[in-house]
Amino acid sequence: MNSIESFAFIVTFLLGGVILVGCFIILVVLKSTSLKQSRFFLALAIFGLIQHLFTYLLFTTQLIKQWPHLLGVGYPLLFLVGSCFYLFIKSYGNASFRLQKVDLIHILPFLIMLILFFPRYLGSIEEKQAVIQYYYDILPNGAVAFSDWFQASLHLVVLFVYAIAALFLIYKRDTKNSILLKRFAILLILLAVVELILQTGFLLTGASAITTEIILSGLMAITILLLGYWIVDIKQVLPVLEGKKYKTSPLSETRSKEIKQQIQSFFDEEQRYLDPNLKIADLSKIISVPSHHISQVLNEKMNSNFYEILNQHRVAKAKEMLQSGALQKISVQAVGEECGFSSKTSFYRAFKKVTSMTPLQYIETIS
Repeated sequence: MNSIESFAFIVTFLLGGVILVGCFIILVVLKSTSLKQSRFFLALAIFGLIQHLFTYLLFTTQLIKQWPHLLGVGYPLLFLVGSCFYLFIKSYGNASFRLQKVDLIHILPFLIMLILFFPRYLGSIEEKQAVIQYYYDILPNGAVAFSDWFQASLHLVVLFVYAIAALFLIYKRDTKNSILLKRFAILLILLAVVELILQTGFLLTGASAITTEIILSGLMAITILLLGYWIVDIKQVLPVLEGKKYKTSPLSETRSKEIKQQIQSFFDEEQRYLDPNLKIADLSKIISVPSHHISQVLNEKMNSNFYEILNQHRVAKAKEMLQSGALQKISVQAVGEECGFSSKTSFYRAFKKVTSMTPLQYIETIS
């Protein structure tokens, strides 16, 4: 076994492991009901990457020669990675998000490639084996056709465009966990750019398919592992694992209900939530309940956290003021400050998250 074959064996072993890890990541994403419908877009985007990793695995193991009918089966799915990631960002944190007719345009690249590839799926084994062998042969320098480059690189161009669009949307919306979402977008941008450069170089220099697949599959594997680490380890993005940390808590069901009632009474009967400096430690002192028990009850019984429920009541108060014509006397920013928000930005962000509209848009609906 020469060095190239040894390296290919190692890469093959690692690819199999990454595929299993990727499947676990998808299960975690789908289980995260807190993400609402956005979890389906993220899961589909990750699946698009994983199935392409499986294609790399078929080439590095040369199993594609034994199963030629698998050639190109999952290729159209690559055109869903970018669009699904964009829709994930668009729907993230927006409980009222619904797919509109205009959003169907994002699946057009996938449908077009599916239609173009359909005749190939019906081709004979001999035809598919000839294509497979073509990819394994070393191409002479300068002999690569533009159609070869276009077919091999188009999905990367589409991914790059959508990742850029998603990044702009993150900056524009400034949503919760925007730093981590920016990491997602930048990672996909880097993947598209680096693979596009390397793939172009491999085609122009005449590298064999096995060499190309080993390098590109390594980059894809690193991308999936990084996404997986951020998704599973950073629970504030996917709080699906949050409940498990309370598994050993001594808090009984009865006591949890009592604390829930105390929290609700605090927010319903008093207006201390209008204090811009209010923290969970302050609530803990007022109702004489440890902070970690408050957090547990909020998470398990109220499907929320301290700052979410705090902002919900502040926004409710702001809506009351806007309905009563407060803008005739004070500005929108002043309304936010009266309701406990420290800045106009935080007020707008919280208001839009709760109502899916800005304060000015809300005023238009009640005028």
